[in-house]
Amino acid sequence: MPETSITTPNVLTEVALKQRLETGSTLMIKCCQSPTRKASVWYGLWTMEAHHPDGSSQMLVTARSRLVGQISVREFKTVTGIVSFLKDCGFTKVTFPMIEGDFVSLPMNT
Repeated sequence: MPETSITTPNVLTEVALKQRLETGSTLMIKCCQSPTRKASVWYGLWTMEAHHPDGSSQMLVTARSRLVGQISVREFKTVTGIVSFLKDCGFTKVTFPMIEGDFVSLPMNT
């Protein structure tokens, strides 16, 4: 009989992210699609992951998925969404990339 192994996905939810940030992890924001402005709103695509002091990292995912058992990467599609999320995580200064492929790392004391 073949052996099966259950692997833990290298992901975390918003609640777990907040806990990890409080214990020294850094948040990396990646721009996946350069934003464009429509009226007074900037639309683009950003993802986030936590980089931990032990050298590991975890991608931020949604707490719920549309499909049972599926994991969905949390995507931010507006600048307002990024700012609101960072404020909710406890950041007092906000910075994020505006060019596709670029990224920025934010320690909690930023």
